[in-house]
Amino acid sequence: MNFVTSVPEDVRAHRAEHNELAKGGLPKVVREMLKGFGWAVAHNDGGLQRLRDYEPEDGKLSVAYGWWSRAVLAGVAITEFDDYMAAHLRLIDSIVDNTDAPGTPQRRAVERWEGYAG
Repeated sequence: MNFVTSVPEDVRAHRAEHNELAKGGLPKVVREMLKGFGWAVAHNDGGLQRLRDYEPEDGKLSVAYGWWSRAVLAGVAITEFDDYMAAHLRLIDSIVDNTDAPGTPQRRAVERWEGYAG
């Protein structure tokens, strides 16, 4: 969703969508990726090729929303959404960049949510 911060209706729409995402809703790109993978597995036809149209950032977002979904089921407060996602997206970046290690700032930043990690 694109929005213009100087347009009040855009800001309200963005906030409303953000609230739904915090409750466990998924962004369209994540939903489509999930369905594409699901259909490929269901058909067992090597159809993973259909996922080539996604960008690495889409994959990172999918991982973050997978973790968020698990945390919501485990009882994390929805008000934690912004901080949770920001911290976990930085952690995912470090994992993908091969800079992840115990004790890094990215690992320390997500420690407060370890109890929701299933």
